Amino acid sequence: MVLERSYGLHGLRLVVEGAPTAWGEAAAAALHGRLARFALASGSADLAGPDLRFALTPDLPDRPAAGRPVYDPPVGEVLYDEGEDLLYLQYGPRLGVLCEPRTGRTRLAAAEPSEADLWPLSHPLFTLPLVELLKRRGLYAVHAAGLSRGGRALLLAGHSGAGKSTLTMALARAGFGFLVDDTLLLAHRPEGLRILAFPDEVDLTEESVGFFPEIAPHLEGEPREGWRKRQLRAEQVYRSEVVWECAPGALVFPRVAGTAESALTPLDPAEALFELAPNVLLTEPRSSQAHLDALAALVEASACYRLATGRDLEGAVRLLEEVVDGPPPA
Repeated sequence: MVLERSYGLHGLRLVVEGAPTAWGEAAAAALHGRLARFALASGSADLAGPDLRFALTPDLPDRPAAGRPVYDPPVGEVLYDEGEDLLYLQYGPRLGVLCEPRTGRTRLAAAEPSEADLWPLSHPLFTLPLVELLKRRGLYAVHAAGLSRGGRALLLAGHSGAGKSTLTMALARAGFGFLVDDTLLLAHRPEGLRILAFPDEVDLTEESVGFFPEIAPHLEGEPREGWRKRQLRAEQVYRSEVVWECAPGALVFPRVAGTAESALTPLDPAEALFELAPNVLLTEPRSSQAHLDALAALVEASACYRLATGRDLEGAVRLLEEVVDGPPPA
């Protein structure tokens, strides 16, 4: 017997499967926390053969002999074997991933796992192969939070610690529609480039939680072992609408400034594209170039800014409201 959950991800069917052990069920539940809004009902007519399959297994994959580094993670390594077209991830002695982009199959492996392994397994070790699988199928990922207002996207791009999640919650509280907290998707449609939602849980530090006393009733107990942040759903706290697809609008690169007031400054589009370029894993050349082209199209269609976020969170929200409500770039 195999534990199996199915999801419909913007036209693709994604399946998570594993042995029905206590840890297998916990790992599937951690992944479900990110994919819940895409869940397909059992017996749905949409359940054709899966396009993407993630198998939870105890068997660690072999490191490819011909793999070359394509990403520099804080822990472990990420390698791509060009000859075999394989993406390999290693995270400490107990966790590893082997992704076969052509077939759509990925093994998420955990040997003698613990509760502390659930966060890396369901976040970096799931996200990186998913990004590679999706770019081979015409969906291009951007590490950014996304909100929507008036049919146009407000994207907050940048590294962890830039304050994206805090701004996301503040904008959701102000009435923006919610697309994503961490990784959004781009797709080419007949009407032009579109922003697609990935409405997983919002990850908040304890410091960020302090800005929003109204969310305390939605947090359960102490943080989970090994989880760096607290998880909750912005659309459940503020009843903001999940916007599944919208047009580009504004692209903002925030940073925590620590000043009394927030400041917004225009950003040259070429510099914005340079900032986004690390989103592309340099694996298979054709799909990697298509990913870079999608990022260039996003920059061209967006008004680009830097935001120095001060202690006036509501002031930062007002600045962002103005840029997304303004005219699109010429």
